[in-house]
Amino acid sequence: MQVYPERLPQQLQDKLVPVYLVFGDDPFLVAEACDRIRQAAKTQGFDERKRLVQDKDFDWHTLFESSQTLSLFSSQQLIELELPELKLGREGGKALIDFAAQQAPDQLLLLFGPQLKKAHKDSKWFKTLSQNGVFVPVYTPSLAQLPNYIRTRAQQLQLQLSNDAVQLLASLYEGNLLALQQSLEKLQLLSLDSANTPASELQADQVQSMVEDNSRYDLFALQDAILNQDYGAFVHCLQRLLETGTDIVLVHWLLLRVHNSLKKVRHAQRQNKPLKAAMESEQIWDKNQSAFLALLAADSPTRNHARIELLERLELAIKRDSGEDPIILALHAGLLFFQQGNRALALNTYAKDEFYSNSPYSHFGWNL
Repeated sequence: MQVYPERLPQQLQDKLVPVYLVFGDDPFLVAEACDRIRQAAKTQGFDERKRLVQDKDFDWHTLFESSQTLSLFSSQQLIELELPELKLGREGGKALIDFAAQQAPDQLLLLFGPQLKKAHKDSKWFKTLSQNGVFVPVYTPSLAQLPNYIRTRAQQLQLQLSNDAVQLLASLYEGNLLALQQSLEKLQLLSLDSANTPASELQADQVQSMVEDNSRYDLFALQDAILNQDYGAFVHCLQRLLETGTDIVLVHWLLLRVHNSLKKVRHAQRQNKPLKAAMESEQIWDKNQSAFLALLAADSPTRNHARIELLERLELAIKRDSGEDPIILALHAGLLFFQQGNRALALNTYAKDEFYSNSPYSHFGWNL
């Protein structure tokens, strides 16, 4: 039987099956599913737990020896076997099949490890054990799936997040679900009011200030510099953010956020829809709306297209180590929100090293 992780708690409420197989590509999700099985086993009287790891020196007879040595103080036994490389060979496959044939009713077997390939699923040992038990396939959510994953996790913690806050967390924690879970739990604690009840919906700036060290330079000062068309302040803010340890992923998220807000409000303008409502949907409030409309009016199709290219290159530099310097790309993606970006485009020097001899970026003495 196959049960996905989100359905596992419901299955564990019933009588436990003899074998659980948990395999997947994310260590945090695999560990979480295994912890749920361990807790359910303990609740149902499996007081003795034996843990085995199939390393290069592993002897498969150890599995049988463990099953024959039940403690005098326990009536039921949980045997865990980690398969870190999934290299069982004929001996290992046969040992698991033999164990399943002889498994006592007071024994529970938990197998876990990395993601299974088709050859593993077609093997005799896997088919035998999965027929007698539950297979829990664990998959890391894709970037497109991550926002819904975050919303589900937040709901479990009674934590309310705005769409912007969800997107910020997705950008920051893609590929690190353990850190994501820790941050959500931290946000839950920090957002409780004096009566220990969840506060209202958290916005992106609140999430950023809670997740990041409060002593760090404010990420949203970058947005203010763009709206105020103060390129010197933008460069200085970027420098301070990076010097105080802010992840470049957050800088990319902020630049993409401003770019997408321009895109959406421009679309509303072309559709003759109310611009105030469009800006408020992007969390651009009254005090910033005049500056935002001025930014929208000054933006050009040429700068817009070049900015898209740079933001895409910045994402590749961060996630795939493309070889380009992400700081240079972030600086020049930001430059294209400013009138000064027109000069770089005219000279065809944006995001190129030769531009730095005449750039405010060179004044800070950063070694790039």
